[in-house]
Amino acid sequence: MTMRSRRTAALGLTAGAALLVLSACSPASSSGGDGGSSEGAIPLGYTATLSGDFASYGLEMREGIDLAIEEINAEGGVLGRDLTTEVVDDEGKPANGPVIAQEMCDNAEIPAVLGFSFSSVALSGLPIYTQCGLPIVASAVTSPELSGASDIFFRTVFTDAYQGAEAASFISANRGVKKVAVLYQQDDYGKGVADAFTAGIEEAGGEVTSSQAYQLGTVNFGSTVDAALKDNPDAVFIGGFYTEAGKIVTQIRDAGSELPIFASDGAASPLFIDLAGDNAEGVEVYAAFSASDPRAESSGFVESFSTKYDKEPSSWAALAYDATYVVADAIEAAGTTDRADVASAIRDTKDFAGVSGSISFDDEGNRVGELTFQRVEDGKFVVITE
Repeated sequence: MTMRSRRTAALGLTAGAALLVLSACSPASSSGGDGGSSEGAIPLGYTATLSGDFASYGLEMREGIDLAIEEINAEGGVLGRDLTTEVVDDEGKPANGPVIAQEMCDNAEIPAVLGFSFSSVALSGLPIYTQCGLPIVASAVTSPELSGASDIFFRTVFTDAYQGAEAASFISANRGVKKVAVLYQQDDYGKGVADAFTAGIEEAGGEVTSSQAYQLGTVNFGSTVDAALKDNPDAVFIGGFYTEAGKIVTQIRDAGSELPIFASDGAASPLFIDLAGDNAEGVEVYAAFSASDPRAESSGFVESFSTKYDKEPSSWAALAYDATYVVADAIEAAGTTDRADVASAIRDTKDFAGVSGSISFDDEGNRVGELTFQRVEDGKFVVITE
């Protein structure tokens, strides 16, 4: 049975059966194997921001990884061996990237690494991963600087350049928007999305009336919101994480504006809705995954995830879940945990049936596929079909 058919079988379990299977297998977050013997577990590296103000993305990804590994192990593991994870908190600090990369490289048992919350951390450690040939399948970092930066780097998330351009095209074609105020967080992610979105709007014959940067951790957006609204835009686009996007949306509504609001995938988390409350209603976001996607792969995953964690999965959980299955599939296809062979098998991934849609990689390690556009309705993200 192939890895993707095994995943489909796992997702086909009833909620009750899934609970029985998951309770029978060992925790996915255990560290290490059995000294590298053929019977020992295969440890996958996982590094992301797991503490501090921006830990939610890393913690959500880890939930997706843990669920995938539990399912895989319940179905016999990979090459007849269980998977485990070696988990390291990078604290969101680029300076930690090279140190963690060296730790991962020095553990000869690790055939691949998952994770990364911030592109800056991934970029700082990438030369070391490349030198030791340790492949990475990332699920949250979107910077175009990572495109083609290494032949061992791949990602299940779409790049800022692709996402920003697609968002601009969707809004221009489907919402009749011509003038947009852009607000974005002042970092590689926010600026990358804003630049691509701006170029897309202008290419479609529209206009960006203002472009306002803000710092992560900002609480009061009064002056930023005032500057964005003063030129009478048709809509507002926010390129940033849910932590700030939720506050911005609330303060736009508090200012009396009912303008349509669009946001990047950084806001595609149930926590955005929790933060913005009723003000989130009608906000449209894009992401690679939606918990309301009716496809069997997605709905089965949502049921399994909700059973295990008592909540709906975010896009980040789904993308990390898919990344784990891509790596497991590659190890199975390679027939070995040799890093070079695993990297080659990942590179050859084509039309993998993930819960976030079909997954293939281009020559630069970027995912090829389509975004999902969603709207907040009655406190939930709903896929936009019109």
